[in-house]
This record gives sequence, C-alpha cells and structure tokens, in this order.
Amino acid sequence: MSRSLDTSLLTILDNDSIKMCHLLEIHLSSTSYITDAGHDISYGGNSYQASSHFLNVQTVKESAELRVGSTKLILSGVEQSFVSAFLSSGYVSSQVRILRAFLDTNNVIVGAPVLIYDGRINGYNVKDTMDTSVIELDVASHWSDFEKRSGRKTNSNSQGLFFPSDKGFDFAANIVKDLKWGRS
Repeated sequence: MSRSLDTSLLTILDNDSIKMCHLLEIHLSSTSYITDAGHDISYGGNSYQASSHFLNVQTVKESAELRVGSTKLILSGVEQSFVSAFLSSGYVSSQVRILRAFLDTNNVIVGAPVLIYDGRINGYNVKDTMDTSVIELDVASHWSDFEKRSGRKTNSNSQGLFFPSDKGFDFAANIVKDLKWGRS
C-alpha cells in the first residue's frame, strides 16, 4: 500500500536518532487506547495510555500479491481487564488498529501517525508460565472470513438460539431415514 509522508515526518526520519511508538486501538465492549511509549499520548481526540501491558507487535508484512494479511499482538496476561474481556467471548471480529507514530525531542507526535494495520481479532491464546503470563491476539484483515458460510444450521442447537422452546429439529434426524432421494 502506498503512503505519502509529510515533510515534517521526512525531516525526523532523516535524523540519526528516531523516537517511535505504536498507538493501539482495541475495540471490545469499550475501546482501549494504549501505547508502548513511556508516557501518555493524545492523538485524534483520544488519549493513548502508556502501558507496560502492551508488549509487542509482530512485524506486519506487506506484499503486492493478493492475500489475507495477519499479525499478532502480545499483551500482558497480568492485566486482568484484558483477560476478562477475552473470556467474555465478545472479542471475535472486534476491530484492532495499529498506528506507528514518530516523536520529536519533546515527545510530541510529528506529522500524522502511519496506519500500519487495521484488522479484526480472529482468536487469542493465553500462555502462562511460572514467571509470566501473556495474551497473544491473532489479528487478520476483514477478508479473513471471506469464504465463511454464515447463516443458520438445521440442528437443534442453532434453532434453540433463536427459538428456545421449539423442538422441531430434535426429531429431524429420524425423518432423514424415510427420504427416498434418487432411490428406486
């Protein structure tokens, strides 16, 4: 994806010393704005809270070929608000945006941050050891479920989600035995 950088950002990038940080938006039941900078950052009307719980962003790879992009975010599992948010099962397809910002000597964003990833949460994995706990978020573009077949299934569980008292599909398996499709 081509991007244009403004001249103030190009000037910062031409320096010998570059200070950069990531701005992370995770849209769960409420939107979390966090940064890996050592201080809070305001951008776009949002306050990105400095957090030691935002551990890493896997390198985002871009290519000219058509493919579904994905990346991993690593958050601290010590932060219980993240763990409870993911365990509540409302995380699938929640939007995640990752921006890269460049800072001047006064720790102020120079130019506009560059959007390096905009995707949806596909899943997560909590890894606990004796020393640490981390949450790995699998994030993929909105095209990741392009071939997914949505809709309802003809079984009791699917029917029960919409009509809890309907028992019609409880006996559907018995009816299949009587069908004479293509038989003589």
